[in-house]
Amino acid sequence: MARNGFFTGLDIGTSSIKILVAEFISGEMNVIGVSNVPSTGVKDGIIIDIEAASVAIKAAVEQAEEKAGMTIEKINVGLPANLLQIEPTQGMIPVPSESKEIKDEDVDSVVKSALTKSITPEREVISLVPEEFIVDGFQGIRDPRGMMGIRLEMRGLIYTGPSTILHNLRKTVERAGIKVENVIISPLAMAKSVLNEGEREFGATVIDMGGGQTTVASMKSQELQYTNIYTEGGDYITKDISKVLKTSMSIAEALKFNFGQADINEASETETVKVDVVGSDEPVEVTERYLSEIISARIRHILDRVKQDLERGRLLELPGGIVLIGGGAIIPGVVEVAQEIFATNVKLHVPNQVGIRNPMFANVISLVEYVGRMSEVDVLAQSAVSGEEFLRRKPVDFSGQESYIPNYNEARTAPANSNVQQSAPVDYGVHEHSEPKQKLGDRVRGIFGSMFD
Repeated sequence: MARNGFFTGLDIGTSSIKILVAEFISGEMNVIGVSNVPSTGVKDGIIIDIEAASVAIKAAVEQAEEKAGMTIEKINVGLPANLLQIEPTQGMIPVPSESKEIKDEDVDSVVKSALTKSITPEREVISLVPEEFIVDGFQGIRDPRGMMGIRLEMRGLIYTGPSTILHNLRKTVERAGIKVENVIISPLAMAKSVLNEGEREFGATVIDMGGGQTTVASMKSQELQYTNIYTEGGDYITKDISKVLKTSMSIAEALKFNFGQADINEASETETVKVDVVGSDEPVEVTERYLSEIISARIRHILDRVKQDLERGRLLELPGGIVLIGGGAIIPGVVEVAQEIFATNVKLHVPNQVGIRNPMFANVISLVEYVGRMSEVDVLAQSAVSGEEFLRRKPVDFSGQESYIPNYNEARTAPANSNVQQSAPVDYGVHEHSEPKQKLGDRVRGIFGSMFD
């Protein structure tokens, strides 16, 4: 159940940086501020220039603050899938109180007991998500607080990432003048937000076609089953157009969104568009069909790679099919091409929040929804991880980018059926201005900037 209060999310992408400020009231999320600025210092979803990236984040923060009329002091940052290693963990403690009633401190202690794994120096624990608690052998408990027991156990999933990447992420955000509240597992948040209840239970796959990369996340039985990332995205389509037509990147980007068609069969062979090219004083006419062939080739290449990996994991058999999000997914014909390649049902997810009804905002929306809908137990678990004095690390095989998550349901003898209690309002670092903020100058809005008006 969602908590009441203000929540913020930061999506650091290769082509753009997005920030969302929302207020949760009685389970409903109301967007009150959003920003979208060009990204700098980021390549393939990884920060390569802290100073350049922090400048872009600061510009995004100022834009979001102006829209929301609030000061953002803390923010929740998304972490891409290629930085993750995930495995089951468990902890156990005796209940120390005389009354044997389980309290917040006991939940904190049992989470910390599950963090005692041996972790290699290059890894850091990002998050621990409780799957179930066990009180004196009774399984399937979602929230053990208030119950009586002698022994408290917890089973969950532990997420780790490279310490260097996480340090750079936090350093960049803090240099922009903002404190990192939580590092959120982007594919987990994305799958929970985009998929409906039936899709999360019976299984479906989300494909986020971003600018610099394409992220895949499959969920089944309410748990993340598979994640992978491909270092190709919408920016590669723009580069292909620029290279083939010998035109600038800005013109290529405009051609992609204004005249692009991913499905060659739907492109006109007679309609043309004039393009300024290098080495010519006169514009060159290009048919929509020719432009479509350039776009379709890259999209098919990306989706063919995704298909091969999904087939290996038998994930194309999930009844929920494929859900597309991201800026690359809004090119006309992408859904039809994906249906042809995957041979399963494919749909485009369009967020229903007023003012940002565009698939390119689905990721940042999912970060805010994930934090806003964290239960009190989830918040306690995350606080226990963040409050550890020493970084917890574990050995991993980092030779590949794929992340397979063991199916924890098979090991359970009782399902987790308990209802999660509603949390009290939490301050997530967003406060109203005591004085009106000075308006920004020329803000970079990008191709979809008019959506914020």
